[in-house]
Amino acid sequence: MVAILSACSGYYPVQVDTADQLTGVWSEWSGATVEFEDDGTFTATGLDQGDVVGWGCTGFAERQRGTWSPAGTYGDVTFDGVDCEGMELAFYGSPGSFVACFTQDETSGGCTHEFRRENG
Repeated sequence: MVAILSACSGYYPVQVDTADQLTGVWSEWSGATVEFEDDGTFTATGLDQGDVVGWGCTGFAERQRGTWSPAGTYGDVTFDGVDCEGMELAFYGSPGSFVACFTQDETSGGCTHEFRRENG
């Protein structure tokens, strides 16, 4: 029980204020990836259509593009050609190793995909 508590205790909001903290390829267990570019654009592949419908978004494609900007513990995000109100990026973990996830619920997180930066 102690090991479980100590493992979960590192998941706190993380401040992301510069593009270099996020640029690169991020992936999650299902194989979905998001590549954040330093020009404020991103390309996501493999987002599960069931999750997207659950978000209340319409018009998603297998390869989805959009824009992002860091803004503290949440980042602003828009999807090109998609009707998706109130979507943001949440950042949590530890400053040296954090996850990014799309969410419409800042209060409880509500993340369906937890993306981690790929090394290499």
